Formats: sequence, structure tokens, C-alpha cells
Amino acid sequence: MANDLDHMLARLAQLTPAASLDGFEEGVLAGLARRREEARASRALTPIRAASVGMALALGVTAGGMAAATTLSEPHRFDTFSTGAHLAPSTLLEGRG
Repeated sequence: MANDLDHMLARLAQLTPAASLDGFEEGVLAGLARRREEARASRALTPIRAASVGMALALGVTAGGMAAATTLSEPHRFDTFSTGAHLAPSTLLEGRG
């Protein structure tokens, strides 16, 4: 087994590297610097994101509350597409006991 490993290592030592490692360290450091800058920008935008979510939530609650209030204040119509829960078959077929 040791002979096979020695033979494989000797063949590996004779091979030339496929790619040059020149500039590898600079590329890695540039990538790290870019990630740091992106993280810094993301932290700077966090308050704006929180304000946007809060504003959207407030607008949705306000609009939904107004829609619910106007629905309750309107008289109920009974036509072809209206909903009348008291006319549902499940309530009409229910036995009275």
C-alpha cells in the first residue's frame, strides 16, 4: 500500500498545475471587501425597510377597517348573488328540538 501511495505522489509531483495561482489572493480579498460593503449597505437600509413595512401595515389596517365599517353600515340586499347565512340549506334543514 505504501508503495502505491509513493507511486501516486510521484506522478502527482510530475504534473503541472492546471491554473496559475497568481492573483488568487487578491481575488479572495476583493470578494471579502465586496461582501463587507454589501453588508454595510444592507445595515444602512434596515430603518428604511422597517418604516416601509410599518407604513404598509398601517395603510392595510386602515383600509381594511374602513371597508369593514362601510360594509356593516350598508343595508343588506337579498338578490341573486347576496349572501344570507340564515337562508343556507344547513340552517333550513336543521331539526328543531
